[in-house]
Amino acid sequence: MQRATPYTAGADCPPRTRPKRGEALDPAYRRLLGYPVFRDFWLGTLMVRLGAQVAVLGLTWLVLETTGSAARIGLVLAVYAMGDIVASPLVGVLLDRWPRRLLLLGSNALQGVLFLAITAAYLRHGLTLPLLLGLVAIAGALSPLAYLGRSVILPSLVDAGDWEPANAVLQLNMNLVSLLGPALGGILVATVGVPTTLIIAAGCYAVYVAVLARLPRPSFRGIEGLGSPPLGSWKDDLRSGFRYVMKTPVLALLALVTLLFSLTYGPLEPALPLLVSTVYHDGAQVLGLLWSSFAAGAVLGTFAWVYWQPRIPLRLLVAGIIAAWGVCSGLVGVVPGPVAAGALLALGGFTYAPYNIVWTTWRQRLVPDHLRGRVFGLINGVSGVGLPLGQALGGLLVAGVGPQATVMVGGAACVLLGAVVLTERRVWTFDEASWRSGVPARDADTPPAPNTSR
Repeated sequence: MQRATPYTAGADCPPRTRPKRGEALDPAYRRLLGYPVFRDFWLGTLMVRLGAQVAVLGLTWLVLETTGSAARIGLVLAVYAMGDIVASPLVGVLLDRWPRRLLLLGSNALQGVLFLAITAAYLRHGLTLPLLLGLVAIAGALSPLAYLGRSVILPSLVDAGDWEPANAVLQLNMNLVSLLGPALGGILVATVGVPTTLIIAAGCYAVYVAVLARLPRPSFRGIEGLGSPPLGSWKDDLRSGFRYVMKTPVLALLALVTLLFSLTYGPLEPALPLLVSTVYHDGAQVLGLLWSSFAAGAVLGTFAWVYWQPRIPLRLLVAGIIAAWGVCSGLVGVVPGPVAAGALLALGGFTYAPYNIVWTTWRQRLVPDHLRGRVFGLINGVSGVGLPLGQALGGLLVAGVGPQATVMVGGAACVLLGAVVLTERRVWTFDEASWRSGVPARDADTPPAPNTSR
C-alpha cells in the first residue's frame, strides 16, 4: 500500500514574495485566487453568504405576508440571532471533538434542507409560527458551524504568512454580499416569490457543500490532525478554551474590545431609520442607499488594506480603527442631510473594514489548531452579545433623546473606547514582529511569550 505524503497548507499555491511598491495587488489577490483550492473555497463562501442573505430577506417577507406583524418579524430574527449566540461555545467544542469535514458538510446541507422544509410547509399552508420559530432556531444554532468553521480551517488552506490577505479576500466577499445581497434578495422576492427565493437560497448551500466536499481532507485537521491532545468532557473542553483565553492577555483584550466595539456600534442601527424618516423626511430608499454607502466604503477599504498591506502596530491599528469609525458615525448625527451622511458612512465603512480582517487573523495566529474551535466559539458567544445589546440600548436611547443624539452618543463611545485601547500599553507586550512574519500558532497549549526587549 502506498504511504500517504504529509499535507502542507498552501502547497500548490505559488511562493509568497514581499511585493514591491505598486505590486501588492498581484501577490494578494491574483496569487491567492490563482490557487485552485482557495479560489473554490472563496467562491463557495460567496455563494453560501449570498444564500444566507437571500434566505433572511425571504423569511422576513414571508412573515410580513402571512402575519403583517413587525413584532413577529423581530421575533423571528431575534430567535435566529439567539440560536447563533447560545450555540457558539458548544459548536466550538464540536469543531475540536468531531471530524470537521463531516460537521461542515452536514451542517450546511442541513441548513439548506431547513429552508426547503419551511418552503414546503408554507406551500402546504401548514407553516405555523411555532413551527417557523423552531426551524429558524435550528438554522441559527447551525450557523456558527459555517462561519467558525471557515475561520478554523482557513489556516490549513494557505501558507501562514498569507493568513491576513486570505482573510481580507474572504472579508471582501462578505462586503460584496452586504452591498449586493439585499438588492438581489428583493429582486428575487419581487419576481419569483418567496418560495422560489428560499429554494434558490437552499441551492446556494448545496453549492457550498459541493465545494467543501472537494477540499483536501487534511485541510480540516482538528481531531484528524497529528499531535492533537486527548479530549476530556464537554465541560473540561470549555474550561480549557477559557483558560487559554485568560492566559493570553492580548487575545482576552481583543475579545473584550470586540464586544465593546459591537456594543457601541449597535445604537446606529435602530437610530438610522428614525433619522431618515423624522429628520431627513425621506423613506426606505434613502435608508437603503445609506447602508449601501457603508458597504461600498467597506469594499474599498478591504481592497486598500490588501493592496498596501500596512504594518501598523496592533495597538495603534485597533485604537485607530475604532476611533475613526466613532468620528465618522458620530458626525452622521450632526450633518443636515442624507448626502453628507452617506459620505460619512462610506468613509466610516472604509476605516471599519480592516477590523474584522485583523481580528480574525490574530485569533488564528494566537490559538493553536487543536484549540481553535472551542476558543473561537467561546469568544464568539461572548462578543456576539454586544451587537443585540447595543441595538436594544439604541432603541431605548432613540425613545428618550431622539435619533440624532443617539447616533452622536454611539460615536462618542467608540472614540472613548479607541482612546482607552491606545493608552493601555501593558497587554501588548508579546513579540508581535515574529507573529507578523508568518509564524503559525503553536501546537502546544501555551500562549505567546512576552517580548522582554521592550
